Amino acid sequence: MKPILRLAIPVLAAAGVVAFIALRSVGASDDARAAEGPDVRPEPMAADPWAAPADLAKPVLYFDRWETLTTKDGLPSDRVSSVLAEGDDLFVGTERGFAARRAGKWTTWGKAQGLPHGFVTSVARDPAADVTWLGTMKGLVRISGGKVEVFTQKSSGLQNDVVYHVRVDGALLWCATPAGISVLDTKSGSWSLFDQDNSIMAEPWCYSVATGPERVWFGIWAGGVVELNRRTGAFRDYHDPDGELEVDLLKDDGALHEVTSFISYDSGMLWQTTYFGVARFDGHRWRSYGEKDEGIPGDFVVHVAGRGHTGYIATDQGFGVIDGDANVCVSYKRGKDGRTAVRTLTKGKETDVRTYDTGPASDYATWVQPVADGIWVATGAGLSHGFAAKQ
Repeated sequence: MKPILRLAIPVLAAAGVVAFIALRSVGASDDARAAEGPDVRPEPMAADPWAAPADLAKPVLYFDRWETLTTKDGLPSDRVSSVLAEGDDLFVGTERGFAARRAGKWTTWGKAQGLPHGFVTSVARDPAADVTWLGTMKGLVRISGGKVEVFTQKSSGLQNDVVYHVRVDGALLWCATPAGISVLDTKSGSWSLFDQDNSIMAEPWCYSVATGPERVWFGIWAGGVVELNRRTGAFRDYHDPDGELEVDLLKDDGALHEVTSFISYDSGMLWQTTYFGVARFDGHRWRSYGEKDEGIPGDFVVHVAGRGHTGYIATDQGFGVIDGDANVCVSYKRGKDGRTAVRTLTKGKETDVRTYDTGPASDYATWVQPVADGIWVATGAGLSHGFAAKQ
């Protein structure tokens, strides 16, 4: 593979559409592909992605009452892979299909209803258009008005049929695939592609995408995190400086690890999950959190949802909460008696231990979404809803 310079420039297409490529030797086929894509620039207004709001919500760390939804309640499978809550409505991905609960009524979709594969990796919504997007292991799915439409590598501009993550960003839909990032302009129907040939990705295996003011971030397997400045077209990457894949040699020296399993952005804070813990970046400094020193439930972290400066994480050892500003980590672990042990570490020292009668259905957590009254946690034994404890 040819070396790629860590610099990028905008390429102006004849129709006024802007795509971005890394500065390198570009062939005619590359020019053609770049010209086809949608404009991924933000609206013409200045915005600092690292500026935190003055009124950050107070972090919610404790959830003392839990309820769990399973196949008995209408889910296609108890092995839940993703969840999206929209008011009282729920949109749930499982290993055997998709379910939506609207106005208290469940509707399910599987292969018989048009899904290309039963395993739904992620769910995204365009609430204004009432459109639901699903990532699956065999294509991208659009559900609107009860109609199912499937996008594949052969039938559309999708880069790969395996879609790990989908993200709605205004009229744009970002799709993370093993072959790079595919972007669909839902208004024009045009596609844009980002991979190792037209960006600074070390490799194209993308697990997730996050969007924020003027920026988009790609979470990459063995490639850290890549940032796209949507206004200038410049790329920047974040790596673990020690370069070790089996251990993090020096804490807080950069991105936690080269293998990024998920990324999330909110309120001036970027979160990175890895199989060695989780890290956050405020535009200036990286800070990492692990099981041994900081007290997160486990180091194998598969999902994070950032809210303000708080990170809610899903690991294979339980659900956890990180209040990064106070350096507080709370872990939830289910006991054999069904009760949940909740352990709090502040600056690495245990400061609180409590037990709740209920908790997440399993310590094997796959997805989290904080909501106004609590938290939704997808697990291998159902979808659990935790209610915030009274402060």
